Amino acid sequence: MARKKSTPDTLAKTLTTAAMMEMAGKRYYWRGNEYFQDGAVTSLKESDGVITGKVQGARAYKVQLWVEDDELEYDCSCPLGEDDEFCKHCVAVGLAWLARDQKAPLAEAGKKASDSIGEKDVRDFLMGKSKDALVEMLLEQCEEDDRLNRRLLAMTAKTSRDKLDLSVWKDAIEDAAWSDDFVDWRRMPDYSSGIGEVVESIEELLHEGHAEAVIEITEHGLGVMERAVEQVDDSGGDMGMLMEQLQEIHHKACRKAKPEPAPLAERLFAWELGNDWGTFSHAAETYADVLGNAGLARYRKLTEQAWAKVKALGPGEQDAKRYDSKRYRITSMMESLAKASGNVEELVAIKLKDLSSQYHFLEIAEIYLKDGHDNTALEWAERGWKAFPEKGGDARLREFIAHAYHRRGRHDDAMALTWTAFTGRTSFDMYKTLAEHAKLAKAWPEWREKALAHIREQIAASKQQHAGRRRWDYGSLNDRSILVQVFLWEKDMDSAWDEARKGGCSGPLWLELAGLREKTDPYNSVQIYREHIRILLKHADKRNYEGAVEYLAKIKKLLGSMGKAEEFPAIVAGVRNEHRRKRNLMALLDRKKW
Repeated sequence: MARKKSTPDTLAKTLTTAAMMEMAGKRYYWRGNEYFQDGAVTSLKESDGVITGKVQGARAYKVQLWVEDDELEYDCSCPLGEDDEFCKHCVAVGLAWLARDQKAPLAEAGKKASDSIGEKDVRDFLMGKSKDALVEMLLEQCEEDDRLNRRLLAMTAKTSRDKLDLSVWKDAIEDAAWSDDFVDWRRMPDYSSGIGEVVESIEELLHEGHAEAVIEITEHGLGVMERAVEQVDDSGGDMGMLMEQLQEIHHKACRKAKPEPAPLAERLFAWELGNDWGTFSHAAETYADVLGNAGLARYRKLTEQAWAKVKALGPGEQDAKRYDSKRYRITSMMESLAKASGNVEELVAIKLKDLSSQYHFLEIAEIYLKDGHDNTALEWAERGWKAFPEKGGDARLREFIAHAYHRRGRHDDAMALTWTAFTGRTSFDMYKTLAEHAKLAKAWPEWREKALAHIREQIAASKQQHAGRRRWDYGSLNDRSILVQVFLWEKDMDSAWDEARKGGCSGPLWLELAGLREKTDPYNSVQIYREHIRILLKHADKRNYEGAVEYLAKIKKLLGSMGKAEEFPAIVAGVRNEHRRKRNLMALLDRKKW
């Protein structure tokens, strides 16, 4: 959303202590005042009508304040700010701005950005300083700025000695990755960018001809990052990308330096087998151009020695560990070698060591199918299906077999297999699967009637079995949601609506129906939206408030189309009365002038 530029007049009218006290409440206002009095506000400035500042609390939080449509808007990176609260940090920045504004005449406060001190002025100031003064300024800043310090150390190490001091880069990545506390998602951008700067400096070393040094530094750095990633929230994938970047730099360095193949193969093998982060995974494929025949032979020997110790598993058997990550990795390594050789039977032999699930039979079937052995593929698939007689089975294997039957014209066999699965787990997804196969068999009309009859029988049986219990206690056949989904999928809107009215359906389906029927049945759409608003406002949450306001807007539009616009104020009044303590919701309604 574009922000209107605040002016000195609008800021003076809107950003007041009274306004902040009302928005924050007394408790947060006085806490913010304490932060302001303690000098916790830094980096205070105004740009394009937005006041920004940092407040040092438990961490450094960034605050923005601006005026839009004559109202004070705000944003803070703290947890309360994320929940759309006018927090103590907002108060602190607001008070700091007022104090600054009071020290300067209004005319000074209203100067244009072009009249204020800018980058050119700073450049001119620095150009006037002596070299010694600038050096002292940089060294003083290095005491507070770890990133600048690491950067200067790296630059110095490259120019002051005949031989590189690798400890500079090793220490740099250790310093960047170190944290005395868990790094949550709010701190991750700053944390990962610090590591990223070190990674960039390592890549610069490679471009400057220090390939051998880069191999050692990247391997050290990957070890550091593997330990560090356990202490951060990497849900955004920043650390994963940096580790991938280091591995790419390592591969490029190996291609340039051409290290001894056998020792490199041993290190790659140890990395790939011994860690849970996927470091140097598929090394035999990725590093084939570097390892050559000698390196690949050493890698294969080590891998086969480890593979010989892996226990063979038959149908239903499990290894001593429910999930053995080491077993997974050594299997993957063996598969990489087999794929590199292009030998299908070698790859199948690896798969044969684990037949503990239907999926592993499917993998063998897919290998043979890809290699053009269709009959052998079906034999393995059927073998896997029979090896696990329990009801249901792996849907992927079932689908593989059913499509193989269709290819052979065995449509009855395909339908029998699919119908058993449908009746065993009646669901909308299985209905669509049944339709797919019945259409291949050119027999959908009769199978459709049979499927709908079965669904209705299941709904009736479920209702009788669970009579007196809350409907959400007994699964997906507690209402007619599945029938509503079926008819919506088949674009039979009237039947879908009829099923929903007779037996009910899930909330999302009611909303879908309401949206589809806005033009033909606006009255019922309004009733559905009102019920949805009631559900949303059971929980105090910014997104729910915004969603409620969106659906109120839909109601307003629909009432207008019905010629009943006069009913809308009463609906809003009801919402206001019931939820008057929810200040953020009231603010959203005020903004709409409802």
